Amino acid sequence: MATEPIALFAEKKNPALVIAVLRKMNALYTMVGTEDAWSEIVVTHGGRLTNNQLRITHDPDYYSGPGWQLQMNGMRGYFSRFPEAPEQAQVLALTEKFGFALGTICDPDAEPGDERYAVLSAIAEALDAVWFTPSAMRDAHGRVLYGVAERDPEARWPAYTPILPAPDSVKNQQLALKQGVFGELASLGFQPAESLPLPDLDVRTRDAHEVCTRLMALQAVFAWAAMPEHVGATALLQGYIERNNLRASMTESERALINLPRQQSQSLYADTVGWRLENMWALAWIAGFEPVPALDASQISDEVIEAMLFDFLPAWADNAADFSAGVSLRPASEVIYMEYKFYCAHNAVRSAQLGGATVPAGFDPVMHGGAVHERRHSLTWALAPEDDWDDTDLST
Repeated sequence: MATEPIALFAEKKNPALVIAVLRKMNALYTMVGTEDAWSEIVVTHGGRLTNNQLRITHDPDYYSGPGWQLQMNGMRGYFSRFPEAPEQAQVLALTEKFGFALGTICDPDAEPGDERYAVLSAIAEALDAVWFTPSAMRDAHGRVLYGVAERDPEARWPAYTPILPAPDSVKNQQLALKQGVFGELASLGFQPAESLPLPDLDVRTRDAHEVCTRLMALQAVFAWAAMPEHVGATALLQGYIERNNLRASMTESERALINLPRQQSQSLYADTVGWRLENMWALAWIAGFEPVPALDASQISDEVIEAMLFDFLPAWADNAADFSAGVSLRPASEVIYMEYKFYCAHNAVRSAQLGGATVPAGFDPVMHGGAVHERRHSLTWALAPEDDWDDTDLST
């Protein structure tokens, strides 16, 4: 077994049982706290352990705080990136059962065969715990249940391990995607509800012409209400809209906006039409635009805007057929992952708007949450070919 950092995870909180095990082993130890609510134990049990210490840490208040769920989400995200194997779903399900954790520190570092492993195994066996290491989830005796190495055939799952139905490759893929997204969001500080449904892996992306004409329509709406004349001349814009039949790809309110005299449209909408840029970023990404729509606490940057408007999108003299033919839509699997990530983040944003502590520090649930909403709108629309823009289901 590799010498790696080890944490123990079990179903039931039982710090007193750790003390009972050490007493049964006649271990020499010191303790900070009481038997049923200690925070640290330092073991110097016999022989070489007189000089080789094993420190075991425990936080009695950790399980009721937000950090516990973040850690569990992070663990699930971590294992979801491991090689696909039948045991992966078992480990992901097992993490849902954990309610107790112990940290361990060996000083100096443990070596293979170190007798401190025997102490950890005795404690883990009594707790029916597993070892979590960087390379694997291991049983109470350190044998690999699932990890980068093959499973040890002698490894034994804890008694509380959920019994999963017969292997379902689609369900396993859905679970892996969800856990990957939750792990990524947890690392950013988002806490979506665990009850969110699994992603639909069978949806298809709209064709390139639909994505591109909707993107061009948004480009024209933004330009009409916000661009100065020398950047987007009125006559050129009108020709661009008519030549490419972009009204057909606009909503009723967008058509009303471009039907207004341009000066009037800019006086009414210049301060709010910028949200269309958030929609455009996600659509442009689907069409192959390189900058990835982000979830950080900011709206679209000037650098991304300039690259999208003036390098990626067609010029006013161009046409939709050529643009559509020249783009390379991202694979549906990439769009599905991105849409599900924004859907889950949107759920955390909605919870924060209702007063929950479910978004990163410094993230404004209204202003920054609005960017998440708009980017998610485009991603969800792109995977709902039968829905009009204004009828896109943005529930969370």
